[in-house]
Amino acid sequence: MGLYRFLVASLLLSLINIAVVGVHASTDEDAISQQRRFEYFYMQALSMKEQGDMAAAFDMLEHCRAICPYSPSLLYELAPFYSYLERKDEAIGLLKLAIEREPDNFWYYQMLATFYEENSLLDDAIALYEAMTERFSSHSEVYIYLAGLYDETGNYHKAISTLDKLEKVEGKSEVLSQQKFRLYMLLQDKENSIRELQELSNEYPDDLRYRVSLGDTYLRFGDNETAFSIYMDVLAEDPKHLQAQSSLIDYYAVNEDYEMYTKSMEALLVNEKLDTELRIRNLVDYVKNKPVCDSVGYCVELFEKLMLLPFDRAEIADVYASFLVAKDFPEERVTPVLKRLLRLEPENYLAQMQMLRYAIERSDFEDIVVRCDTAILYNPEILALYYYRGIACYNLARRSEAVATFREGLAKCAEETELGLISDVFALLGDTEHELGHTQACYEAYDSALVYDSENITVLNNYAYFLSLESRDLERALEMSYKTIQAKPDEPTYIDTYAWILFGLERYEESKAYAEKLISLSKDEELSAVLCVHIGDIYAKCGDMDKALEYWNKARQMGDESKILKRKIKKRKYIADGKN
Repeated sequence: MGLYRFLVASLLLSLINIAVVGVHASTDEDAISQQRRFEYFYMQALSMKEQGDMAAAFDMLEHCRAICPYSPSLLYELAPFYSYLERKDEAIGLLKLAIEREPDNFWYYQMLATFYEENSLLDDAIALYEAMTERFSSHSEVYIYLAGLYDETGNYHKAISTLDKLEKVEGKSEVLSQQKFRLYMLLQDKENSIRELQELSNEYPDDLRYRVSLGDTYLRFGDNETAFSIYMDVLAEDPKHLQAQSSLIDYYAVNEDYEMYTKSMEALLVNEKLDTELRIRNLVDYVKNKPVCDSVGYCVELFEKLMLLPFDRAEIADVYASFLVAKDFPEERVTPVLKRLLRLEPENYLAQMQMLRYAIERSDFEDIVVRCDTAILYNPEILALYYYRGIACYNLARRSEAVATFREGLAKCAEETELGLISDVFALLGDTEHELGHTQACYEAYDSALVYDSENITVLNNYAYFLSLESRDLERALEMSYKTIQAKPDEPTYIDTYAWILFGLERYEESKAYAEKLISLSKDEELSAVLCVHIGDIYAKCGDMDKALEYWNKARQMGDESKILKRKIKKRKYIADGKN
């Protein structure tokens, strides 16, 4: 129970009835003095409580208890404090004592019952509420609380009996009848369930819901003919009554009349009274689970029919497109539906992404840019859109535009963006900057990529390789490259990078060991011209000129026409790039 729940009630009680039961004094004068002291400090405590100074209020109430230990109103005020301090037994004891001292105070009982409930002492709470129905029989809430506890503990008969007593206090009501009907249904009591609903239906003849619910109850208990008759009577009065239409669908399903089931479902789906959420829920359930919907062609016809409705077309188109995708319809069949959906709801992210997915599958880079641009208008914080757009621009040889796209996405991406994706976009930015000749910008991008994912293998390899080409920071490059061959020890590209950095550090024999591992992992046709040049250079530095010439010639056969390679072959010796 919250500490403040009974603030107003307790304050009123305290102001009206400041009891001093239990004051022991030697003379009447002493008793009067103690009474005044108690009243003064008690009022101070209530004032502190009202101002929200609970600690001071508690201390003052305890001081009052030293003066008058058995004042019921004081005990009542103290109990919530002890409950708040997790001293539940003491709180309950205080309230029991308050009730003992003032047995006709309803609020003392009510707080004690609440304490019992909050501490899962349901049997004690029930016993107390039962006593309260005798002592405070005019308090309707007591019957409601008691019936609720009986319901919670599965004692439905006693819950109904308690509600019957409440009806004698308050009179028959719609809410009480609904509660009793629910309880009778839990007991599978057909006769009384029907009686309660029949009485509600008679009491509220213009509320067709109760007549439909009566039909549902007959259907539940197997009296299908009576149920059907009730549904048809309701639909005769209101042909578009949603509850009756829905119940009639259940009736046809129970009786396995799938032709009428289909007609009834379609009538419900086109009912303009049906709210959007229910329409879509029924539609999704229908196309997923109903036997008539085993026919994909039927479902397509139904969707096309529903798309002509003057309402909920965007929501229907969304389900329609999802259905076609789930059934593996080809792009040319799904795309028109997606376009219709996007005309109705241009911000629909899933539809945008499906169109983008198709463009990616076709490698249609121009369309990828268009799709991403549209999606970015509505979702500027989604980094994946900039990722795909940047890649498309790169493949269209629009390198500067790719760089601008990557940078814009990184600047706008949402805080919760997956760190690996951020790292990958920085990696692409670095690759593209390097192609543009912006070496420093490339390295800055790579550094940022490694901040978000220190194990980004592609970045580690490229960063290390580019440093090796410049003979720059080779020890750092070697450290980065080593991580790549640890992660993927049989990846030729990573092995080549590591061997080439060792070569740059003049650790030629180690470099040769990795070059030979590279050869063992690759077929001749899998070795690129660059790899063959590197292997030849390594063999040359290790003194094996025959092997060096073998791989230099392979590089030349693969199309390397560089002058430096020709001079290496002609002079049969290693020549560093840039040397005459």
